Amino acid sequence: MDFDELAYPDDFEVGGIVYKGQRDRRKGEVLIPYSVPPSVKIGDTIVQKNGPNLYQLFVTDADYLNDSTLEIGTKHAHMLTLTVQNLASEAVKPKAAPTFQIGTLSAQQVQIGDGNTQTITISLAEVVKHVAASPDHEAKGLLKKLLENSTVAAVVGAGATALLGLL
Repeated sequence: MDFDELAYPDDFEVGGIVYKGQRDRRKGEVLIPYSVPPSVKIGDTIVQKNGPNLYQLFVTDADYLNDSTLEIGTKHAHMLTLTVQNLASEAVKPKAAPTFQIGTLSAQQVQIGDGNTQTITISLAEVVKHVAASPDHEAKGLLKKLLENSTVAAVVGAGATALLGLL
């Protein structure tokens, strides 16, 4: 078997011309030895033929290197190194959830998203303060009755007397 064929086994169509080359899938690189530079630029799509399959490769970077092959595995002196993305594999990758940037939130309770829980934290002093400021006499009476309860007074402690003073 021909060593050149082993070194550059893949066929790449660049601008309508077929070149022999080599693709490293892990690095996302394509190496194409050349004598006359292939006409390719960032944003172009090249096609790799591999058996019955055709792969469209999107070019994200191109580097033309003069006299870099040392004519090992090829009769061409120069090397084109392309950084590529396989468009077919990009299409089947799971899409990331959208990210929303929210500048500043000024709120006590905020819920963003679906299916999550919202924890509401409010101090007893805030409740008493807001009820005391309201015109609702029934709410004031119920709250006063609650704070006078011996069990509630034991839980709240000395603060219960202070809170009663707000009402």
